[in-house]
Amino acid sequence: MTKLTLESTTELVKKASSIVPRLRERAKETDEIGRIPETTIKELKEAGLFHILRSKRFGGYQANMKTYTECVAEISRGCGSTGWIYGLCCIRELMISESFSEKTHLEIYGSGDDVVFAGVFEPRRINVHKVEGGYMIEEGYWPFCSGSLHASWGYFGMPIVDEEGNVVDQGLITLPMSQVEIADDWHVVGLRGTGSNSVYMKDVFVPDHRVVSFTDSIKGKFESDHFRDIPLYNTALFPALAMSLSVPALGMAQAALEFFMKVLPNRKAANLGVENLSDAATTHNQVAEASLKIENAALLFNQVAANLDSWAESGEYMPQPERVKALANLGYGVQICKEAIDILLLASGSAIVAQGHPLQRISADFSALYTHRTISPITSKENYGRVLCGLDSNTKNI
Repeated sequence: MTKLTLESTTELVKKASSIVPRLRERAKETDEIGRIPETTIKELKEAGLFHILRSKRFGGYQANMKTYTECVAEISRGCGSTGWIYGLCCIRELMISESFSEKTHLEIYGSGDDVVFAGVFEPRRINVHKVEGGYMIEEGYWPFCSGSLHASWGYFGMPIVDEEGNVVDQGLITLPMSQVEIADDWHVVGLRGTGSNSVYMKDVFVPDHRVVSFTDSIKGKFESDHFRDIPLYNTALFPALAMSLSVPALGMAQAALEFFMKVLPNRKAANLGVENLSDAATTHNQVAEASLKIENAALLFNQVAANLDSWAESGEYMPQPERVKALANLGYGVQICKEAIDILLLASGSAIVAQGHPLQRISADFSALYTHRTISPITSKENYGRVLCGLDSNTKNI
C-alpha cells in the first residue's frame, strides 16, 4: 500500500467517526420517517464515504476491506439503520466492480448520476424470457431492497434461462433504478430507518452485457478483465457480502456499551447492597464481560477483513474452505455482539422499556440484523463444522 493510499484511507475512517454525533442526533428522526434523512445521505456523499470501494478510475478511493470494516462500524456506532444502508451500498460497489464488464462500468459511471447502488439477490417471484440481445423481465418482485430510496442503479438476482425457458444458471443483473417501482411496505420494529421496501419490475429489458453469472462471480470468475491487476477486485465476493451484513452489529454493540457507561455514574442501585450501581460487583462483572465480548467481536471482524485483503493481494482467489471459515467467524462475531447487548440490557433494568430509549432502539435494530440468514451463527458454524469434518458446505453461495 502506498503512503498516499494509507493517508486517504485513514482519513476516511476519521471522517466516519466525525459524523457519529450527528447520526445519533438524527436517530429518532430516521426511525420516524422510515428512511435515512437526505441530510445524512448528503453528508456521507460529500465526505466521499460512499466511494471507498469504487475504483480510482471512476472517482473512488479503491481502498480495502479493512478500511471498509472500520468505516461501517463507525457509522453503525452512530445509527444502526444508517450503518446498515451505508455498508450495503458500499459493498455493492465492490460487487458491481468485480462482476461486470468495462462496457457496463462505462455505462453506469458515465450516466451522469451520483451513483449509489441498491439491490436484492433472491426474487420472491419472477417471470423472465430470453430474447434477442438480452432478457425480458415480464414481472419480478424482490422484497427487502435496502437502499432503494437513495439509489440510482440497482443489482438484482435473476434466473438465467435459455430460449426454451429452462433455468441454466443463477444470474446477477444491473439496471437504472428508474426502471423499477418501489413499494411502501417497510413497516417494521427494527432497522426502521433503512426503508428496505420491496421492488417490482414489469416489462423490463436487460441487455446481455448487464447480465452475469452469479455462480461464476462467487467462485472468482469475474468479467472485469480491465480490473484484474487491482487487488481489491480479487476480493472473495460472498464473504465480503456477508461482511456488509455483520459489521453493523459491532457498531451497534459498541454504541450500547458507550451509552451504558455514560449513564452509569448517575444510576442508583436497588437490592444490591450498595447505593450506586457502579459500586456493585454484579455491574463490574457485567460491564467486563460485555466489553470483552465486543472487543473479541472486533478482533474477529478485523481478522476476516485482513484475510480477505491478504488473499486479494496474493493474486489467488480465497479457497472455499477459507471462505466458509470467514463466514463462520462473521456469524460468531455477530453472536457475541448479541450476547454483549443482552448483558447490557439486563444490567440497565426496566428503564429501557421507556419509548425512545437509546438501548431499546439499538436492541430492536440488532434483532432485525440478527434474523438475516446469511449471517446466521447456527448455519455458518454448522457449515464450518462440516468442512472441518471433510464434508461439503451446505451453503450454495460460498
